[in-house]
Amino acid sequence: MIIIVAYLFVVQYKRGKANYRAEAWIAYLEANASGLPASHEDVALTYADVDSIGVLGLLNAADLYLRSVILNRTIGISTNTAATLTTDDRTFYLEKADDLYRRVVALEIDNDISILFVVSGLNGRAAVSEATGDIDAARGFYETVIARVETEYPSLANQAKKRIETLAPLAIAMQLPTDAEVTARNNQVMQRYPIYPNAAIAELIDLTDSGSN
Repeated sequence: MIIIVAYLFVVQYKRGKANYRAEAWIAYLEANASGLPASHEDVALTYADVDSIGVLGLLNAADLYLRSVILNRTIGISTNTAATLTTDDRTFYLEKADDLYRRVVALEIDNDISILFVVSGLNGRAAVSEATGDIDAARGFYETVIARVETEYPSLANQAKKRIETLAPLAIAMQLPTDAEVTARNNQVMQRYPIYPNAAIAELIDLTDSGSN
């Protein structure tokens, strides 16, 4: 009798564990469908003990915040609605993204899969640093990626090296034209050349005119 009871307990435990795992992945898919970072954070917290859902939830949430900054669109607004970010929104989104990426890096476990998550977190923090204009911090994150994966994943290290090479122009402030300057430019009347700049074009025009006579 004891053996039977123990067997039934094991069966029920495994069945409950399988159901819990399925529930976790369903919640993860629902969070993806929602497109809301908070949904991913909730899933990451609730099902942190299931497979890699915890770290995936954090990465997805961070990516959504960063993507909103890149698109300059508030989270949860449909693509048909114009809702650009305010300065406070942008700051908040970047801070949230950086914190979530930092948490991913902090979850590191010594295995190959974990290293890939760490690289994603470091690249994310580098992207946030670029968005805030902290080029030195971005370079530091890319250099950490190179040091971590140059042996195991040389392609990822090369990707980080190429990204470092593109950082210099980002340090130069770009002077954008004012609204008044743009309006003035748009209102300019383009003057046609009184004389054709290309002699060959002028000759063709002359031939066409002659043929029409």
